[in-house]
Amino acid sequence: MKLITKFVLIYIIVTVFVLGIGGVVSYHVIKGELDKELKWRFLDRVNRVTHLLEKGKRFEGKVRGSNHTNLEITALPNRVEPSVEVRDTLVWHHRLQQRETNLKMVAHRNVDGTSYRIATHGALVESDDITEAVIQILLWILGLQVVGAVGVGFIVSNRLFKPFRKTLKRIKDFTLQDKEPITAEETSVAEFDDLNKFVEEMTSKAVSDYKNLKEFAENASHELQTPLSIIKGKLELLTETDLSPEQYQFVEDSQRSVKKLSRLSESLALLTKIENHEFTETEEVNLSALINESTQAFDEFITLNGLTVKTDIKDDVSVQMHPVLADILWTNLFQNAIKHNVEEGNINISLNHQRLLISNTGDPLSSTPEELFRRFKKDNVEATSIGLGLAIIKRIVDQYDYTISYTYEEGWHTIQIDF
Repeated sequence: MKLITKFVLIYIIVTVFVLGIGGVVSYHVIKGELDKELKWRFLDRVNRVTHLLEKGKRFEGKVRGSNHTNLEITALPNRVEPSVEVRDTLVWHHRLQQRETNLKMVAHRNVDGTSYRIATHGALVESDDITEAVIQILLWILGLQVVGAVGVGFIVSNRLFKPFRKTLKRIKDFTLQDKEPITAEETSVAEFDDLNKFVEEMTSKAVSDYKNLKEFAENASHELQTPLSIIKGKLELLTETDLSPEQYQFVEDSQRSVKKLSRLSESLALLTKIENHEFTETEEVNLSALINESTQAFDEFITLNGLTVKTDIKDDVSVQMHPVLADILWTNLFQNAIKHNVEEGNINISLNHQRLLISNTGDPLSSTPEELFRRFKKDNVEATSIGLGLAIIKRIVDQYDYTISYTYEEGWHTIQIDF
């Protein structure tokens, strides 16, 4: 939900709540004012009658007319104290043929030694009528408020939040490969200026850290290769000298360690490049052709290990990937299936437009499957494995939003990649 939509919804909810309270208050205020006005009108009527009695005019019983509607004047045999009493009463309404609630005022007045009872009444404005009027008014106000809120919301969204949306787009488009931080732009809102300055500082630091890390990784990888090459050469010279069987074994172990270290350096450098999104270009890679060619290239190695490879590869299965990453992905998968197989084992390869599936025979895992795709996690602690092959595969798969899964069933390890 967009920020402006949330703001409008909150505004409408608060408005409805406030109008609800305002409606109750308005009802009681209007009703009170109407009752008070009716009481003042009745009291004025009583005062006028009293004035006429004092002038000598005499009334008896009910008095009807344009000026004294619903007026009843009665002379009392006994003297009483002046008083005014107001109460609700029910009066028969001839037109509606039903009893209606009325407000009745009964006053006692003394004129020339005679006490009079002056009674008058009038129809009250019914509660239902007041409620209906208040609801209509509130609905009109609410409608205008909603229209105003939506209108203001669009204006605010289109104008006030324009710099924010622009900054957000620049953040989305920002990549470390461009090596350019997002520069702060001045706006008319202080908070947006603060945001832009923070984004500029953050991206500047990110670019600087990326450059330093990339330079370190490249330099470390490059500088490591030189001494490793020297060590390899020296060890090869040692093998040509007159060595005892024990010394020869030491040299051979050292050569294996150097090769492993060299592969580790190259794999870490590759993993760093993948994580830094240095392989951004994509093109249509024919995965069917790539797998067929790779399988043929490993024929000697497969034969040497006594393995049987069965394939079910659909023709012209293509994916949008960087060609180097596609080759690395498949090579690591295939080498993993060969390396972690058993003697005279089997490898099954299946490829269609939806998924790539590779299975190999092998011993059950001694660790949990979730750890297989983590760096330096390996089920077999043999010296030739560096524990980065599946981590590299996982990183490539994640870069292209594919999904990868592992299962083990009845002696078969299976890795499946869904495109």
